[in-house]
Amino acid sequence: MLLWCGLLSVSALAFPEIPKESAKALGQTRGKPFSSGAVFVNGKYVEPPYVIIRWGTGIRIKAGQDVYQVTGQVVDWGEFLKTQDGVKVEKTEESDVAAAPVAAPALVAAPVAAVADVDESSLDDLFDDDPKPKKKSPPPVAAPVVPTPTVAAVPVRPVVPRVKTTYTLEGAFVKNDAAKVLLNKVNAARTEIDRILRGGGFICFGDSYSRVVGDSRTLLGMLDTLPELQQHSSDVQSFIAGVRAARMVYLNEVLCADLFRNRVDYRKLKDRRVQLQKDRELKDMIKNISTPLF
Repeated sequence: MLLWCGLLSVSALAFPEIPKESAKALGQTRGKPFSSGAVFVNGKYVEPPYVIIRWGTGIRIKAGQDVYQVTGQVVDWGEFLKTQDGVKVEKTEESDVAAAPVAAPALVAAPVAAVADVDESSLDDLFDDDPKPKKKSPPPVAAPVVPTPTVAAVPVRPVVPRVKTTYTLEGAFVKNDAAKVLLNKVNAARTEIDRILRGGGFICFGDSYSRVVGDSRTLLGMLDTLPELQQHSSDVQSFIAGVRAARMVYLNEVLCADLFRNRVDYRKLKDRRVQLQKDRELKDMIKNISTPLF
C-alpha cells in the first residue's frame, strides 16, 4: 500500500505548495470514488473516476494514478499554528530597498546679454554734408531667454521595511477547538467540489483564471459542441469564434486557448458524451418504471 502511494504523481497548478507540515498535523479527508461529472486541468480533460481529497490545508483530486493539486491553501497553515499554546512567533524585517532616483534635468532661465540697437542717423552723418535730424532709437527689445539645463532635486522614496512573521511549533500539534473550526472550513471546500462533480457538473481548474463551474445540463450542452470544435478548428481564433457562436460564454479566452492546445482530447470527450447520454437514458428509464401508470 505504501509503495502504491509512492508511485502516484502529483501535478500542481500555479498555486503555492501546500505545506507538508499541515498534512502531517491535519491528515487528509478522502471521499469515495465516483465517475460522474468532468474535470479539466489547464484545459486538459481528466478522466474519471475521481476522488476528492483534503490534504492538509488544500485540495487535491485523484484521477487514475495521477493526483492534481487544484487549490492553494484554503486556510493558511500559519492560522492553524496561531491556535497552539506552544507556538513561537518570530518577526523579522526585510528591507524593501529602492534604487536611488536619478536627478531629472530641469530648465531654468539664464540671462543673455542684449544687443544694443545701432543708430542709423549716426551713419548718415559720416557721409552726408548736410546732417539730418537724428532719428529716435526704438526702445530696446528684450533678449530671448535661452534655457540652460541644470539639476533639480528629486524626492527620494522612503525605505519601508516589510515584516515577515514566522510561526514555529514547539511540540506536537493539538487539534483544539479553534483548530477544528479552521479545519472545517477546509473540509467544506473539499465537500463543495465533491458535490458539484457528483451532481454531474464540471469544473475547469487553471493557472491564470478562476475556476469555471457548470452544472450537469451545462456539461451536456458543452459536450454537444466542444469535441467537434477541437477536432476541426484550424487555429485558436477559429476555435474561440466557434465557442462564441455556440454561446458558451462561460469559457473565457484563456481557457479556450487551453482547450485548443489540448484538442487531442476530442476523442475522449466524444466517448464521455456517449457515456453520459447512456446514463441519462438509463435514469429516465428507471424513473418511468418506478412511476405508476394509474
